[in-house]
Amino acid sequence: MNFVVFMLCVFAILILFFVAAIAIFFLWLRRIWRRTRPDQSVRRGLSVAFGLVAIVSPFVGMKIWERNFVLARVPQPLEVAEIEYRLEKSWGVGFMPGDNETGFVVYRLTDASADWARKQGSHLKDMLSGGQGAWHATPVDDRSDERALGRWHPYDDDPDMMSVERPERHPPTISEYLEKYGFYISIEDGRDGEADKAIQSTGSFYSHGTGGSITIVDPGRGKVFFAYAG
Repeated sequence: MNFVVFMLCVFAILILFFVAAIAIFFLWLRRIWRRTRPDQSVRRGLSVAFGLVAIVSPFVGMKIWERNFVLARVPQPLEVAEIEYRLEKSWGVGFMPGDNETGFVVYRLTDASADWARKQGSHLKDMLSGGQGAWHATPVDDRSDERALGRWHPYDDDPDMMSVERPERHPPTISEYLEKYGFYISIEDGRDGEADKAIQSTGSFYSHGTGGSITIVDPGRGKVFFAYAG
């Protein structure tokens, strides 16, 4: 069960909690209202405000937790200024055969963090979390082995996809990476193009993770791209 499915489960639980909280809140408010006189408007107002805060706070807490979870995908010691773009989608219930999830996130680094990353040059791959061996310099070596071919060119040898016109030696793209299980998401125009430039040229670094994910650090543009299809 990946992050998207987990969040859907959390959301469902919070919906049930919200319904229960609303019911309890109105019962409690009705009791307060009956115990106070009409001229005790301040007490009534504070009671309503307290109840609303109690109902809203779990959702605020969930949003803060969700943001921290998404930011945790960025390798240390890089620092994020903002999440520029995020699109994640899930099919299925998360634990049955055939369930699939696809996502693409773009992070913009702080100016200081981007400058630091650029100054490291080729040594950056040894300084990111995971260290030496986990990170590889771009361009992506998509023809190095059969596993790499399956990641970046999943349909090249698929008879059902022979009608799709692709150059025999076409470069790896994020779109094709995300489409490898047939569950593609419609990324905003231009967003995937930035990631493609990062993986097809020198100067960036990439690392494969769990759940069919890949993280791309692009010091030149001061961005980090995170994509997964699993």
